[in-house]
Amino acid sequence: MWTWPRLGAEGFVGAAVLGLALCSYATSVALHGNGFIAAFTGGLAFAGGPAAKLVPFVEETGTMLSLLVWLMFGVVAVVPALKDVTWQTVLYAVLSLTVVRMLPVAVALAGARLGRPAVLFIGWFGPRGLASVVFGLLALEDLAEAAARPAVTVIAFTVLLSVLAHGLTADSLASRYGRRLTPPPGAAAPAGLAEIPARPLIRRSPAAGRPTEEGNR
Repeated sequence: MWTWPRLGAEGFVGAAVLGLALCSYATSVALHGNGFIAAFTGGLAFAGGPAAKLVPFVEETGTMLSLLVWLMFGVVAVVPALKDVTWQTVLYAVLSLTVVRMLPVAVALAGARLGRPAVLFIGWFGPRGLASVVFGLLALEDLAEAAARPAVTVIAFTVLLSVLAHGLTADSLASRYGRRLTPPPGAAAPAGLAEIPARPLIRRSPAAGRPTEEGNR
């Protein structure tokens, strides 16, 4: 297990971990390996213990990088995908966001007894988007452009349709589903559901201006 080095200040620990991920990725790619697996393996060295204190930094950095990926996706991929789109592409994109994804989710949750509204909600708002963009970039990197172009077109159009469909329905469906979980005034909460207090990910101390230990748990 990795032993934490003594840095000049605790504020540099997050940057050091980010540097480890980048170095792991770059070294693996230089040796013709899989950079994503290398970065994941490097992260395993920080499992547990003091690593939990880095969760706010990791989430903030990941959010910023994901925004950059979405920006590049809009700049680079959308217009070529719309030029090459066919009715087969549209059909697959619709099926990918409905049957192809929602049916496995329903099968996986069959024994959870969550009810049809919950299963449909989870299936509709399941994992999507960023991983597909990464797979498209890998296809462009490892395959010739002519071979990768159909796959990239399908991925780009599916992600674009997902952004529009889920973005337009997120607020209304989440509000409707939330009302199902909220008991009427004066009524008891459903059995088996414990109230979870809202807690910010980062809680800063007014005196020191640093995240407190409770905010990082």
